[in-house]
Amino acid sequence: MWMGPEGVGLFSQLRQVIQAATVAATFGGTTVVVQGLAERGDELARQRFRTIAFRYTGIAGTAIALVMAIAAQPITLLLFSSTAPDIIATVRWIAAAVLLSIGATYALAVLNGYRSYRDLAVAQIAGPAVLVIVLGGAWWWSQPASHALLTVSFIMCFGVTCLLAAYGVSRLPRLGGESMPGTLSKAESGALIRFAISTLASAMATTLTLLLVRSWVIEAKGLAFAGLFDAGWTLTFNYTTLLLTACNAIYLPLLTAARHPNEQKACMLKTAYLVLGISILACNALVLFREPLLDLFYSPQFQESGRILMILVIAVIFRGVSWVYGTLMLATRSSRALVASDLAANLLLLAATRYVLNNSPSLEALGWAFVLPNFLYFVFVVEFARMKNRLMCRRDIWPLLAGGTMPLICLALVSTRSRTAPPEPVAMICAGIGLAVAIAAFIARRRVVP
Repeated sequence: MWMGPEGVGLFSQLRQVIQAATVAATFGGTTVVVQGLAERGDELARQRFRTIAFRYTGIAGTAIALVMAIAAQPITLLLFSSTAPDIIATVRWIAAAVLLSIGATYALAVLNGYRSYRDLAVAQIAGPAVLVIVLGGAWWWSQPASHALLTVSFIMCFGVTCLLAAYGVSRLPRLGGESMPGTLSKAESGALIRFAISTLASAMATTLTLLLVRSWVIEAKGLAFAGLFDAGWTLTFNYTTLLLTACNAIYLPLLTAARHPNEQKACMLKTAYLVLGISILACNALVLFREPLLDLFYSPQFQESGRILMILVIAVIFRGVSWVYGTLMLATRSSRALVASDLAANLLLLAATRYVLNNSPSLEALGWAFVLPNFLYFVFVVEFARMKNRLMCRRDIWPLLAGGTMPLICLALVSTRSRTAPPEPVAMICAGIGLAVAIAAFIARRRVVP
């Protein structure tokens, strides 16, 4: 409402730049620290792990922030297809937000590893709340839309999160007396570095892919088209990521701690059915109410985003269930499979996106470019889970997943071919089928026993 589709395109790319830099400096986000703390039972071992993890993260974060500040001009040209002085200045000052985001991510990971969920939640909520207040206030008081204000909002957001998360970390248990935690042994440090590098490669593959996709979209169709794409992306993939991040705070430590195949299978299936049921309900609601939702969360200028939203919801369901099965690679530290699968999926996404933008640069075609890689990745992770745990079966998930996605695929195909919204009775029937499948998923979850 304040900056329109073009402003949303700029905001989303800046957010992606911050995320990419944060993932790089923290070696893949929170996963390495969370799993490292979850594996260590005594406080001395945890303190040693935190010491080395903080050292690596601090060095990497400072280096990345300095590179961004120094090389702002070529970065702006590469990622924004622009040499405008105001955008270059924005990228340069975003380096401060990146440094704060890195500190916040490390502190949040420590809170997650100690299962300090209250402090974790407060820190995660407060930063975005400040962002909302700043940008909402700028719109309410009719302040001119400026890149500088966007920069300030990001710095305040991650600054508040970092401060509150650091305060939460300061309240965690400490070693008694004058004991010093020391550092990890060479063998432990080597294992940590190897796992961190593989996790980094996996996470960066996805993050850099999205950064390149947005960059190509901006280059081919401009910031306004990128803003329309981001509206559909945020209402589907971005909000799904929020759900998965919330689940991951509990799921990854539990799956890592599951030592027996029966426990592992029960943990995975319970989470898979929960994520599948919620995803099907949410995606059908998004399709049915896409017009009022776009008006509510964006503005009437974004109604075209409904065309890509109807397709992205299909990819979102594949992605949600794939995340549940794919987390097994993290829990079992299957580094080669993790890196190879993520690289393959993201290279396929890049190839599909490049082909679409070169031949048929429409929102619908861009949406289908996301469906294929997510489907193939789902096929792979299911087979990987079966290889690691012989108790896992395809029939546990395939029938429910097919039943939940086929109605949405039919609606998307009808909409793509006719370029109009599907008839309301057809949409309602498909939503009814989705509701039945979601209920079946919740019932299946209740029947899972270790």
